[in-house]
Amino acid sequence: MQIKNNRANYLQNRWIIGLIKLLVLAGCLFFIITKLQDQSINLDEFIWPASFGFIIGLVLLLMVFNWYLEALRWKVSLQPFEAITIKNAWQVILGGLALNWVLPFTSGDLLARISQQQDKYQTTSAAMLNRGIMLCFTLILGIYGMSKVAMEYEVNGWFALLLIFSYPVFRWLFKKSLNRFFDYFRNIDRITLIRIIGLSLARYLVFVFQFYLLLSSFLPDLSADLLVAGIGWVFLIRSVLPLFFGGVGVREASGIVFFEPYVSNLQLVIIPIFLIWMINTVLPSIVGLIFVFQFRVNIAR
Repeated sequence: MQIKNNRANYLQNRWIIGLIKLLVLAGCLFFIITKLQDQSINLDEFIWPASFGFIIGLVLLLMVFNWYLEALRWKVSLQPFEAITIKNAWQVILGGLALNWVLPFTSGDLLARISQQQDKYQTTSAAMLNRGIMLCFTLILGIYGMSKVAMEYEVNGWFALLLIFSYPVFRWLFKKSLNRFFDYFRNIDRITLIRIIGLSLARYLVFVFQFYLLLSSFLPDLSADLLVAGIGWVFLIRSVLPLFFGGVGVREASGIVFFEPYVSNLQLVIIPIFLIWMINTVLPSIVGLIFVFQFRVNIAR
């Protein structure tokens, strides 16, 4: 009876999560269409940036390097309790990226990582550490982007209140996570932790640089400071909202919110954001589908 109730609750929660994600997607697409309805979109007449092919090629190479950094970071994270090769780490990460399309809140990535390792608890701890570090970098640059939005839309007071009330929440979440996964943090040495943080920072900077290359090619008149702030804003919104179809619509809508005061042609915002999603998410996910069918679940310890 208890099992049936748990299954019913799980299915109910999954439907609720799916509905929320669908509403977010529908709202973002409606917002984008509303903003573009007065602008004629004709890609045949669209003037593509100079050296566009070179930029796309460079962004593609950086995508491969970016996922290599993630594979290396995952390998280093598992070193304190389990050995794994770069090849295996890469397969797990790309397979998890593919599973994110069908599982809520990017839990496909976490499921793929846990399922392929023997020590499930330590693996979960390592994955949470990886996510926590990336979230810190996302928050730092995202808050900078939020400050730009607050100043542009004259909501500085609300922005200040958000920061004030968010601090104790994030502090509580950090302490709770630290206590829950204390065994993993206690066994990890300082050098390994520094390497994980360094690789996380390198990966985030590659993300930012990829995005910057595309945005600056379409929006050459905007300052580097403004483009970086916009990137931080888009990454932050993408991280905190429940997403459907890999986040399509959410990135574009958040980009419009940020860049609309500075750009008259919103196509110049939507196209590079869509391209970075295709390159960094869609293409690796297609490759990851191959590895999903090769997964073998290890027995939990």
